[in-house]
Amino acid sequence: MRRGWVLAVVGVAVLALAGCGKPGGVDGNLTNAWPALPAAKTPVPKVGVCYPNEYQTTWYGDFDKAVDCASATHQTETVSVGGFSGADADRSAPPLAGSAARKTAYAQCQKGANEYLGGDWQSAKVTIGLVLPDDKAWTGGARWYRCDAIQFTDSGLEDVATKGTVKAGLAGAKPLAINCLIVNDDGKNSVTGTEDADCDKPHNGEFAGIYTAPDGAYPADQTARRKLANDGCEATVAHFLGFAGDKALTRYMGWMAVGFSEDQWNLGDRTERCFALAFNGTTVNGARIIGTVKGLKDGAPRKP
Repeated sequence: MRRGWVLAVVGVAVLALAGCGKPGGVDGNLTNAWPALPAAKTPVPKVGVCYPNEYQTTWYGDFDKAVDCASATHQTETVSVGGFSGADADRSAPPLAGSAARKTAYAQCQKGANEYLGGDWQSAKVTIGLVLPDDKAWTGGARWYRCDAIQFTDSGLEDVATKGTVKAGLAGAKPLAINCLIVNDDGKNSVTGTEDADCDKPHNGEFAGIYTAPDGAYPADQTARRKLANDGCEATVAHFLGFAGDKALTRYMGWMAVGFSEDQWNLGDRTERCFALAFNGTTVNGARIIGTVKGLKDGAPRKP
């Protein structure tokens, strides 16, 4: 079989030499006029698409799993896309966790998220996560990063909303804004559960704003971490109530801190969501008020 193939090739070569010449305008040089192949293009994610996958910090493969945010079930929505450049792009692998490059990328992601939602994303029923290409995609030339939003049905950020877009969620009527809550606790300063409530209906908690901790290492000690969050939220609630200083000098209202996220802190996001709480004795259980307490200072909230 092998010998037959050789003979057939030789035969064809003989025919070609015997009966063929160069057509007019052909110089016989096979190397001087062929166009170069186009450079390979690495897929780049797009803003405004959703994915059925749960949030992951790294992504591999292409983006053909994207679905329509308005109608299809999904877990994440891309709200911002950027790219690494300079020394960060020259790395042999994606920037490490906690690196300055990741912090810079996440800062840009947050700006993009604010623009996409129409307000400070920290005040919405969403979380924002940075997504980088995996090692293989990076080796193949991927230098993008993207910011994915996870939407929740509740202000406690426990139940993921799998339908609808977060776009403009803080504009107009602000459908994704965190406002008022019913907060239950165990009587020992530990929250046992929350549920959203209209501010003009009975409730005992109200979103007061965001506290940003000073730059520094993540507080490893839990007691120190709680104190940092509580002190920061007291000041935030005090300003929300209308006090000039950082102390909430009222016998009617207290404050609640959600708790810092170590992963977010290492990305440069040292923020804390703060809530004003109405008290009934030493507990928030059973305490109910009507309307906002913004600017109330040490006045008594309106009761149902």
